[in-house]
Amino acid sequence: MDKQPGGGGKKATRITVATAVAIWLLAVLCAMPALVGSHIKAICDEDGSLCIEVCYPFPEHWMNEAYPQVMVMAKFLVLYIIPLFIIFGFYLSMAISLIMSTRNVPGELQGMHRQIKARKKVAVTVLIFVAVFAICFAPLHAFMLFFYFTEKAQDLYNPFWHYLRIVGFCLCYINSCVNPVALYFVSGAFRKHFNSSYSKGNRYM
Repeated sequence: MDKQPGGGGKKATRITVATAVAIWLLAVLCAMPALVGSHIKAICDEDGSLCIEVCYPFPEHWMNEAYPQVMVMAKFLVLYIIPLFIIFGFYLSMAISLIMSTRNVPGELQGMHRQIKARKKVAVTVLIFVAVFAICFAPLHAFMLFFYFTEKAQDLYNPFWHYLRIVGFCLCYINSCVNPVALYFVSGAFRKHFNSSYSKGNRYM
């Protein structure tokens, strides 16, 4: 028998805190190259009459000219492709499990048709979340790959790539708050509770 009640809870708390600290330390470590290497770079037009200064995160003396390409490709794989495959794999497995479970539900029982419909809607919802993640982060990664892996990218830079870059930055930040919006449109239960809470809030204003 455990002579110290609550000992398991304290151990779990310590593990949680240690995990959180480790994640933050890893995040700081990953951010160090940008912190150390970022510098002010002057970009001028062809005749040098107009110059602008920008904060450039890739030092030109690190790994010669390969460093920007290495970092862009690493971010593309670690922050987009690998998470996308992991999320898609788990969500697809969840969706298949939900759909397959509907086949084991006796259709003649009262209320089962509603349960089957609800499970299929949940399966569609989780796949929509994967699509939202892919769409939100694709434009910025597409721009970065174009700009750092295309010869004479600065000469090919036109309004399309300029607007794609801006839209990509915006979508990256929008992704953090778009899931509740998507859930509002695809889930009737979520929409009902949200509308109910919103209407109650207006009453007390």
